[in-house]
Amino acid sequence: MVMLKGSGTHQTKPIDAAKAWITAHWQASPELVGSSDRTLQTDLWHLWKSHSDQSPMALLCLRCWVSHQIAAACYQIAEQFGTSYGFAASDLWPLVLDDDGQEIRAYQPLSMRILERYDPTQAALSTWANRMTKGHSEINRFCLERGLYRISDWALLNDVSLQGLQNALTHLSAAEIEAKSTLLAAYHRVYRRDRIAQRQTKGRASRCQEPTPEQLQEISPKQPPAQVLRSLCELATQMRAHRVSVRRGMPLTRPFDAAAENQSISRQCNLEREEDSGAQEAFVARYRSHFLASLDGAISTVAEGFAANYRKKKPAKGKLFLSALTLFHCEGLSMGAIAQQIGLSSQVQVTRLLKLKRFRTEVCAYWFNQLKEQVESDVLRLMSPERLSAIAQQLDTVLSEETDAVMTEAAAEAQISKNRGVNSTFAKRLCAQLSPEESDIKKTLEENFTAEKKENE
Repeated sequence: MVMLKGSGTHQTKPIDAAKAWITAHWQASPELVGSSDRTLQTDLWHLWKSHSDQSPMALLCLRCWVSHQIAAACYQIAEQFGTSYGFAASDLWPLVLDDDGQEIRAYQPLSMRILERYDPTQAALSTWANRMTKGHSEINRFCLERGLYRISDWALLNDVSLQGLQNALTHLSAAEIEAKSTLLAAYHRVYRRDRIAQRQTKGRASRCQEPTPEQLQEISPKQPPAQVLRSLCELATQMRAHRVSVRRGMPLTRPFDAAAENQSISRQCNLEREEDSGAQEAFVARYRSHFLASLDGAISTVAEGFAANYRKKKPAKGKLFLSALTLFHCEGLSMGAIAQQIGLSSQVQVTRLLKLKRFRTEVCAYWFNQLKEQVESDVLRLMSPERLSAIAQQLDTVLSEETDAVMTEAAAEAQISKNRGVNSTFAKRLCAQLSPEESDIKKTLEENFTAEKKENE
């Protein structure tokens, strides 16, 4: 069975009981010798559904097999999109590899959901598992957080309404919106007509494919098909960006992993009043203050949000989440040790509870937007709104690099499975937020230091 390790990587762990049982079952069933994988899987599925004394072992073998399909689906997603959107299969495994091979109690792993919904008459189990893994809500959310909306351009345009286009492209001129609306309406007329005809002929329509040259010519007879195709692709890109921003619940920003030179915030913004070094020093001081304060606020807000969502499902789970977060980041405990401390049965359950990569991503997104708002307010003290608008992209780049550097450091520290210290900026600020006593002590020390300083002046 493919299982998740505490470090976030996966391992293939043989289950001796299942291996011995399937070998004996194979030898006792001559009709299965030389049969296809699908035949064996169907046999096991029917045996599980028979509720006989062999059902538990048949189910365990199916769960083992499905776990390999889940891991393979993650590999496929990473191979297809990972390079462009900055993630690997190892980023996806913690989201879906949640079966530890133990007896199923309250929590239902993805492998069980796949098997319970599987219909042998409709598709092979491998196809079913691949489809459900790639359509998993956590996988979709993860991809959206990185700006990846996994739908073809043609399915996207087929789904977009004219009103939706107008709502998404409000930054364009009226003439540009009208031209794009005309293009989309023509696309709908031709493309939807042909899909309806295909459905009537074959009983169902296939996946949305790129328009044929004949369709492109009919969509816009006065333009070359290649030009029509480019225009449709451009429109699809704009609509995709809008949908990603809406589903992420935040405005469009530069990706956090964008590569650029790491320059200082004041030099990159090219502030006016360069001769006024005092103004720039004050700006940099405020920036440093905003940088940490907004990080603290992001950590607190996102942690409280995670805990609140857990409390809605199970009141005690919100407290478990905060305890596990503290034990991991502030005490450096492994997932297995945390499971023992908070009463969970396995390290996999702790990994699923913490969702560290998603937690860091949401903190980074919230932090970026708060920091950007504060910095823009400070910049307006030193330059005109027109000048700020002109350097907006530069500002996004700098803030993206600054926030991403902190989260990259945190991610690297989280990979340390043993003897992990509280060294990263993220961990230090998180521990201060989650440890009221430590925070109060720190505040008292600062107040005493200020009082002593005043006495000595």
